[in-house]
Amino acid sequence: MSPIFYLLIVMKITFRNSFLPIFILAFFFSLLHAESQAQQTMGAKSISMGQTGVAMPNSNWATFSNVALMPTDENNISFYGFRYIGISEITDMAASINYQTNFGTLGLGMHRYGFNLFNENRFLLAYKNQLGAFHYGGSVSYTHVFQGGNYGSAGAIGIDIGLAAEVIDDLWFGARATNLNQPVYGDTDEELPRELAAGFSYKLSTLSLVTAELVKDVKFPISFRSGIQFEILTSLFARVGISTQPSTYSFGFGYETSRFEVNFGLQQHDPLGLSPALDLALRF
Repeated sequence: MSPIFYLLIVMKITFRNSFLPIFILAFFFSLLHAESQAQQTMGAKSISMGQTGVAMPNSNWATFSNVALMPTDENNISFYGFRYIGISEITDMAASINYQTNFGTLGLGMHRYGFNLFNENRFLLAYKNQLGAFHYGGSVSYTHVFQGGNYGSAGAIGIDIGLAAEVIDDLWFGARATNLNQPVYGDTDEELPRELAAGFSYKLSTLSLVTAELVKDVKFPISFRSGIQFEILTSLFARVGISTQPSTYSFGFGYETSRFEVNFGLQQHDPLGLSPALDLALRF
C-alpha cells in the first residue's frame, strides 16, 4: 500500500496516543514497504539463503515462491514467522499446506502482515503437476487490506503461475510470474505487487546446495539474490545468502528429519538492522 495510508493512520490516532512511537512505526512501515520484496518471501530457509526459492525443489514454501516446485512425494504443513527489525507490529506470519492427490499436488497458503491499525491478509489456493521433467503450476489468491479507524478496507484477487525443470541431474531452473492479472485494491489505484523471477539451484554434492536468481518488481530495480547451504553434521544445515535492491546479508541453520524440519534465519537489512525468522514443518 502507499505510504499515505500509514500517514492517515498516524493522524487518526495522534490525538489519543503518544505521537512519537506511532510515527516511528509508520515510518518503518513506509520504508519497508517501499522495498517490499522481502515481504513476498516465506520460510526461514529462504530468508537465510538470500531470499531465494524460485528454483528450490520440494520446498515447504513453494506455495508462495514457485508453485511448480511444490513437493510431489509427501504431505506437509508449515508455520513461519518473521519479525522486521525486532518490532512486533511489523511481523510476517504464514502457514502452508501441501497435499498429494491422484491428479496433482494441492497447496493452501495463508499470510498476515501488520498489526491492528494496518494489516494485509492473503489466502492462496495452488495446484501443481508435471509432464516428465517439466513442472508447472498456478495459484489464485485473495489479498485483503484493513486500515484502522474509519479508513476502511479493500480486497483483490491475484493469479500467479510457475514453471520449473531439472535441466541436468541436480541442476534446477525455475521461474514465476506474480499477479499476472494486474489486480488493484477495490476501486482504488493501489496495485498488488507484480514481479517476475527466474533462477537456478544446483546441488554441488550431497553436502552443499547453491542458489541464484533475479527478481524484477515492476515498480523497483532488478534484484539479484544468491545463497548456499552446507550440511555440517548429519541432518544439520548451515546457510548464508545475499541480495541486492534492497541490500541484505543473511545466515541461518536448519535441522531436518523424515518427520519434521525446523529452520532459523537472521537477515541484516541496510540500514534498518537485524530481523529474525523461524519456521517449522511437519510431514505426514
